[in-house]
Amino acid sequence: MKKRRHVKKTAIVSLLLAASILSACGGGAKAPEGGNASGQNQGPIAIDWLAYNSYNQPSVDNPIGKMVQERFNATFNVWYIDPKSWDDNLNVKLGSGVMPDIMKIPNKQNIAKYVKQGILAPIPREMLEKYAPQYTKYIDDKKIWDQVTYDGKIYAIPTTNPDGEYPTAVVWREDWLKNVGITKTPETIQEYEAALTKFRNEDPDKNGKKDTYGMSDFAIPNILGAFGHPGIIDFKGNQNGVSLEFTKKGDKVVFAATQPEMKEALALLQKWYKDGLIDPEFVTSENSSGYWAHSQAFYNGRIGLTGKGAHYHWRNELDPSNPADKGGGSFEQFKKSQPNGTVALGKPAVGPQGKSGTPQWDISSMPVGITTKAAKDPRKMETLLKMVETAATDFDYYVAVRKGTKDVDYKLENDRYVNLITDSNNPEEKRGLNIFHVLVANDFYKKISGKFNYDYADKHFKYSGYSPVFVPPVDSYTKYLASLYKLTLETYYKIITGELPVSAFDDYVQKFKSGGGDAIEKEANEALAANKAGK
Repeated sequence: MKKRRHVKKTAIVSLLLAASILSACGGGAKAPEGGNASGQNQGPIAIDWLAYNSYNQPSVDNPIGKMVQERFNATFNVWYIDPKSWDDNLNVKLGSGVMPDIMKIPNKQNIAKYVKQGILAPIPREMLEKYAPQYTKYIDDKKIWDQVTYDGKIYAIPTTNPDGEYPTAVVWREDWLKNVGITKTPETIQEYEAALTKFRNEDPDKNGKKDTYGMSDFAIPNILGAFGHPGIIDFKGNQNGVSLEFTKKGDKVVFAATQPEMKEALALLQKWYKDGLIDPEFVTSENSSGYWAHSQAFYNGRIGLTGKGAHYHWRNELDPSNPADKGGGSFEQFKKSQPNGTVALGKPAVGPQGKSGTPQWDISSMPVGITTKAAKDPRKMETLLKMVETAATDFDYYVAVRKGTKDVDYKLENDRYVNLITDSNNPEEKRGLNIFHVLVANDFYKKISGKFNYDYADKHFKYSGYSPVFVPPVDSYTKYLASLYKLTLETYYKIITGELPVSAFDDYVQKFKSGGGDAIEKEANEALAANKAGK
């Protein structure tokens, strides 16, 4: 009896799956021009696919996988590469002459290397305009083709990160501000200093002890930004050395960390450290464990100003359509530790020259390239571009490949897309989700990922930010960047703590330039000029 019920249930689910897929991709969704299967008079084209976020071993033997294969007249051999050791594992395969047809490129700086190794093939502009016209226009508007261009040729399809449109957070302990008599959230560097001084000296938590500080490492980029583009945005240390920032001086790109305005900023931070406004434990970071955006020092009432997180981490307005909503992840953690505490979202400090801004993430995300192996068959490039165009223009298709089947994988609840399957033994990739959208993340992404979050971001996170300045992939970047990052991080720490005088900044600049800084800047500016000349 039990077995018969299972069979009946399975049959009903299968019918629902088939009906939902047909609704999403056949009856309910109109395919865009050129979005249907290519080579209809030919057999399915076989594609080795690595153009997705490989968090789990994927499967295409499911309704979503079958729908995509039928729609594009293709069969997919989906590669799995462990994301924790992506470069190492992929390099072994590429080094042995085995390559996929389509692959994501997590580190854009690898584009130059892949081109020289004969792995990436150029993607002609005319093919982009023919098979993915709307998406090409979208990238034109975002102005990020440079990031996939090498020697004047396009070598990958850019993807975007909608969260990169917003600067990172400025978060104050609102109840502390009130307790020390401050009614206006600080905005200028003078107002910041006054508030941080009171946080240190006037017992803002009213526990009778002098055990509070103003800020720690998460807020340092905000203070640097009051003087110019922050030279470094990750003081916990990024082992890949990718957080050394560039800025533009005239028509040239230069390292922000070595600019004179950073010396001014470090002088102020050294004074604040000496005055006790900066937590001495900033050297080991206010994130002492767990997810990178968590600030245990802020949650535990040790500091009154933090940052670094994104809008969705610190959302302190609850979605009225979701009774279970507890706000952003960082805000939720804060409230667990400080149930009576309140936070105020602030703005970046305005410095003596009127400059301000917190670091902003890159709007350009991981691009997707086509290999020289795939380029031997024009149908593969055509299929890829049609998949990109479809994901960018057909909302029903986008929902299907991102969220799955309605009322099976997800349900709609007050316009929110709520996942129905949370069993870790049945991950999305096994059900064919998040494999075939080619990493497209346009306005469709905002709609299905949480409209309330983005409405909140538009309301509170439209202040000034420092976006990453693009630097073309050059050989010297990979060669020198890790050591330059280490030199910068150590020098900044030692100047802030007073171990080195502020004047040591000048010696640091010379070491930086001779240690590869000049070489990177020279190659980067030459590559920019070559890309510009090639268009």
